[in-house]
Amino acid sequence: MAAPAPAPAPAAPATAAIPVNAAGMNAEALDDELSALGFKKIVYNSDTGKTVLLLSNWTVTGIDNAGVEQAVDKAVVVHVTK
Repeated sequence: MAAPAPAPAPAAPATAAIPVNAAGMNAEALDDELSALGFKKIVYNSDTGKTVLLLSNWTVTGIDNAGVEQAVDKAVVVHVTK
């Protein structure tokens, strides 16, 4: 009789580096890049407090923790302007 299979070890959370040169990018292009890196939670904050609906109408002014390696399931905060 075969021994029971060992329980799988919990997977370490995947990480990726937040892009450094995001300022000036179109928000939709950055969203595509962040998604391709595996980030699942991307939060867009506008400089005017308006709701960010159509990403292609917004320009990135900054991104929190640029260059930092972080878990892809942790939120990435992107600052945008029209």
